Order: sequence, then structure tokens, then C-alpha cells
Amino acid sequence: MTSEAPTPKLYGPWLDAIIQGPIPRETKATCDNCAMLPSPASSPRALYFHPSAKCCTFQPQIPNFLAGAILCDEDPAMAEGRKILEHRIARRVVVNPRWAGPGELFPLLYRHIPHVFGQAPALRCHFLTATGACGVWKWRPAVCATWFCKHVRGETGNRFWEIAHKLLKEVEHQLTIWCLAELGMGAAELEELMKPDGLHVSELEGEIDWQRYRRVWGKWAGREVEFYRSCGQRVEPLSWNQVEEVCGPRVRVFSDLLRDAYAHLNSEWIPERLQLGEINLTYADKDGYRVAAYSRFDPLIAPEPLLRTLRYFDGRPTEEALEAIRVEQGIRMDLSLVRRLVDFRILKAFVPETGALPVLQ
Repeated sequence: MTSEAPTPKLYGPWLDAIIQGPIPRETKATCDNCAMLPSPASSPRALYFHPSAKCCTFQPQIPNFLAGAILCDEDPAMAEGRKILEHRIARRVVVNPRWAGPGELFPLLYRHIPHVFGQAPALRCHFLTATGACGVWKWRPAVCATWFCKHVRGETGNRFWEIAHKLLKEVEHQLTIWCLAELGMGAAELEELMKPDGLHVSELEGEIDWQRYRRVWGKWAGREVEFYRSCGQRVEPLSWNQVEEVCGPRVRVFSDLLRDAYAHLNSEWIPERLQLGEINLTYADKDGYRVAAYSRFDPLIAPEPLLRTLRYFDGRPTEEALEAIRVEQGIRMDLSLVRRLVDFRILKAFVPETGALPVLQ
């Protein structure tokens, strides 16, 4: 995330309306000065991204209404991103009435190459500008708006943004279809659009299947920019209440889940009993061990004395564990440190083993 607004122009007000509070800023995840690039003081054993791609080795689909917003935006800061999208539309490759790109080639490579995320410059997002900035930042889609390499509150923050991603993806899915209906897309075009569409040679600079292209676009073939602009103009004025009405019950369910996740994000509650989570000690240096739990991108630095205290969290009451640590290790653990270990899932709520499930009669 950069120093600009933490959410896109369209999605920010919608999320505000749902959570009724300030949207959290993930200040540890910095695009302007990437937190996943090495510095002179960095350990060579840490996990880093490739400097020319960073986390932008993922190529998103741009929903029709966001494509329209990009094309309508005359902000000079959007000029390069707008030009990239216009070029994609002019090529008529991997653009259809619901989405602009990225086609089937990217997911094929992304799914089948191990550890490709953050490491493969060849998969660099097409919307990155010459300077490495996001050319569609103001109107970026859900996947780009809700993913962070690091979170201020670890897994607690990650859960909030994962639910926000599911919510906005469902909104994108439903609003793209709504736009098709609003703009009078015919039944024949809709039927063709819904057919499975595998990898085509046009993605590898081969000939476009013009017959199918015309079947998909119908009366809008040759007027793709006008179509996308019309989609953007219909969606941008919608209030959140109108979005919920259009998108249906799944969006309302995700909204409730997001409000619950936001309440947890603003809570300092510590479970009454704790146990050690599933952790991975990646390496040690002069500052301590790198302990990864909820994410390999976001480890905590833990000095050895702190690691020795973790065994005390074995399901006994948390207050008893802290007292035993004080007496036996001579360490007074602040509750804020315990909360941080819970946030990063190094410690988790104790769940007693209940044995076999009862047989239902």
C-alpha cells in the first residue's frame, strides 16, 4: 500500500458504510518503499521479492465498470494506466464485456510454477508503469486492494482483509453481470460469454477468433471503450445500500462477517487459555529468531528468552502461565506482547481435545 488512500476511490466509501469506522492502514506494507526488498542491513537468508516486480507478479482481471472508470478518468496521474488499458482493448485480446484480461495464459503459468509469486519478473503486472508504479491505483480491483505482505496486527488484520477481498470479489462478480443487463446485452451474447473459454493462440500473438469475438460483443463490437465507459458511469454513483440491493444475499452475509472481523481488529481481548500455534523458525541472527506463523512474508523477530516462554502456554489459564514465567524465567511479560503473539498466531486460543464424536441415534 502506498501513502495514498488505503482503499480505491470506488470501494473506500462502500467499506466505510459497512464498518462504520476508520479503515485500517497497513503501515508495514509499503509500496513506495517496498518492505519485501533487502536493505544493507538485511539478512541474506530472509525472504525477499524481485525488485523489478515485487508483489505485482499477479495480473488481475479488471471488471467492466472499473475499466470504464479508468477510461473516464482524466487525472494526469492515470494517463499511463489508461493508455495501457486502451492498448489492450485496441488489440482485442483477452477483453470481453465482463472483464479486461488477463486471459488464460497467466493463470496457467501462475498455478504451475512453484514459488512464482514475487519472484518472476516475466509475470509482472501489465498495469505497472515505466517507473514501477501502479497505473490503475485509484481504480484497482479487489485482489490488489486487499492484499498486503505484512499486517500491523498479523493474522487479525489478515482475516479482516481476506473477508474484505471475498466481499469485493462477490460485488465485482454481481455488478459486472448487472452492467450487462443494464446495457441490453442480448441473450445470444450472454450465452456465448458464459461458455468456458480456454487458452487461445491470440494470447501468444496468434490470430484472433473473430467470429467468437463478434458473438461475445454483439452490437458493442467495435464500441468496446464506449461499453466500458457506460458500465463505469452506471456503477460509480451507487451507494452501498444500492450495491447490496443489486448484489444479493451473499454480499449481505460477507458484510456481516466483515463487521465482525473489524470488531476483532479493534479488540485487545486475550483468550483465557492459550497454546502454541504452528510456527516455523526460519533462521537466527543478532536480533533473534525469525518466527513465521500465519504468513511466511510476515515473521516476528523473537529473542531466545522469549522463545523459552512459549512452552508455558500449554492450555493452563493465561494468568497462571504468566506467573510461572515470572517465577521460573524471571521475565515479566506485558499483556501487549501476549496480544501481539496471539495476533501473529504464534499463540492461539486453547482448544481441549474432546475425543471421539458421539454416535448419533
